[in-house]
Amino acid sequence: MPHYDIEADWHLLDTCNYRCDYCFFGADVLGSKLKSYATAEAWSSAFDRTGKTWLLHLTGGEPSIYPNFVELCSALAKRHLLSINTNLTNASIVRFARDVNPARVSFINAGFHPEERDRRGETTRFIEHADLLRKHGFRIFCSVVATPLALTTFDEAVERLSRARLYPVPKLFRGNFAGKSYPLAYTERERTMFRSYAQRARDFYHGEGDVWGEPPSIDVFNDDRYLTGLPTYGGRLCSAGERFVQIHPNGDVFRCGGTGLQGNLLQGTTVFQSGASVCQTEHCYYFCEKYSQAETAPTGFQTKRSSVTNLFARRMSDWGFKRSP
Repeated sequence: MPHYDIEADWHLLDTCNYRCDYCFFGADVLGSKLKSYATAEAWSSAFDRTGKTWLLHLTGGEPSIYPNFVELCSALAKRHLLSINTNLTNASIVRFARDVNPARVSFINAGFHPEERDRRGETTRFIEHADLLRKHGFRIFCSVVATPLALTTFDEAVERLSRARLYPVPKLFRGNFAGKSYPLAYTERERTMFRSYAQRARDFYHGEGDVWGEPPSIDVFNDDRYLTGLPTYGGRLCSAGERFVQIHPNGDVFRCGGTGLQGNLLQGTTVFQSGASVCQTEHCYYFCEKYSQAETAPTGFQTKRSSVTNLFARRMSDWGFKRSP
């Protein structure tokens, strides 16, 4: 029964082969030269030296284009657990499906990005890679960033993804776009559509009998809770720094949000906090929801996890993934 002691949001690289209009990063960042700071063996040894079992969420950029991506995942999965955010385009996915132990991968969040795929004609490859991963036993779900355009064409995405036995989960669109700030700029009609598709996605993955071990850290299944704005986490007690950290491409370890440097993994200088401390920054509300303590939440804000997340939690033991006590 695999356990883990600490989770990391590992920003593996900035580089990406896609240029989605709504991306947080500009084209200059996404087009940066690929760079790795250590070999797969060196990274694996660095995590091993901490004496902890890690759940490593690999994101970017696009993780699957990272140099020696499969070798890195294979080495890490020997003693640690993985989750991955990917657009499923790179050929490395084929080797990943073959060479990485699916029992060591909590989930794969496959971003569909309909507009970019249409520009590149890559829908077939996405479906082929998704099918391959599922055939090899990986737990996979698909998300779509719910821009206004994506919501109006959502049924088309549903139809296209049905070939891969996937349903697109609407992911909250955050940030400024076309002179508007989201999620506040969603119209009431768009919010209604979002809620409908979110419920259908929950029904689909539950109804299919798909079982998720660890509740997805990037819990897009419940994004409809935040259509009218994101909660404030400042002032809550949070386990970041002890049970969760953020890792930069060079191995620097932060409590979260690029603040609170706790050392460098590759240099062996990482020091972890002991106990929860008050949040004084912001990172990603998915992790904030998971690691902040609800009893210290601002008065009047709903902090209970949804029934779907609780369903995932109840089924942890079915796959053997659970946080160590």
